[in-house]
Amino acid sequence: MGCHMNKYGIVSKRTNKRDAGSFLLFVFLLPYVCACLWGHVGEEADLLKGNKKEDGYLVETVVEWGVWELTLEEYLTYRLCLVMPEDYGMEARKAQAVLLRTEMAALYAEQGEKKVIVDGDGLAKFYKEAAGQEEFLKKSRQAVRETVGKILTYKGDPVRASYFRVSNGSTRDAGDEDCPYLSAVSCEQDREAPDCHSVVRVDRERYLEKLRSVLEGDFEEQKLWEEGKFSFDGEGYMTSVSYIDVDGEAERLDGETFRHLFGLASASFEMEREEEQALFHVTGVGHGYGMSQYAAARMAENGESYREILAAFFFQTELANFE
Repeated sequence: MGCHMNKYGIVSKRTNKRDAGSFLLFVFLLPYVCACLWGHVGEEADLLKGNKKEDGYLVETVVEWGVWELTLEEYLTYRLCLVMPEDYGMEARKAQAVLLRTEMAALYAEQGEKKVIVDGDGLAKFYKEAAGQEEFLKKSRQAVRETVGKILTYKGDPVRASYFRVSNGSTRDAGDEDCPYLSAVSCEQDREAPDCHSVVRVDRERYLEKLRSVLEGDFEEQKLWEEGKFSFDGEGYMTSVSYIDVDGEAERLDGETFRHLFGLASASFEMEREEEQALFHVTGVGHGYGMSQYAAARMAENGESYREILAAFFFQTELANFE
């Protein structure tokens, strides 16, 4: 067998009979080889095609080692690891991925750019501690990939993609004309969640100190301790509390401000006043609007898809492609 150089400078081999036989065998097997490979290649091509829906969208965050720039898909993968427990099922994880992407779609639209800046403290912490969590990352990456480009919309616009850990047995009705899709949803299964019930004790002195740090008026100590007027919505979450100052003027705090002030897991609570302590019996974890992650996980266990999960918590909404 010899070689020769053609006029284009390309080295080619001369063909003998054995080479010709090998060539014919290759031609004969080529359709079979293509058939075997095409499934994988086609799958990868479809994946790349799908990912193009998120091409060009970037997320930038400032962390201790500098500026960290991620693609939207990378950001959603890390973010998903941060906001949802590892042991929750794939369909619940997909529903959460859609809500996270919906949040970002609204942010891109608001800023009119394809790159947004977000707080990266939690992301950086997870990234540094990600060693040994490959399986967790794999699950989140799969959820992001299998919902690529999907966001939740109401009348064509991204919804307020609210979610939280555990309800008190029901999600809340937002009572907002702009968010009619956020209505109360029964989640009785949430009462069985390990972290659904908690108790918080606050010393009387600290209780008064905390209230005075956010109230502007002058209040008598005894009235501030005993006479707060608490209001709750139909699902049992505190909406507001008002106090009367020495001039007879009422000052109001909303429920979320109050619960964060005293480190309560939820605004659904019952309060007792002991001689020197306030005792809070709390039910649920989070603000109560939108999707209960615990309930979503139970629905996934029962075979419901991420589409069904989202439809259950966000009325009259539609899945759309984020372009």
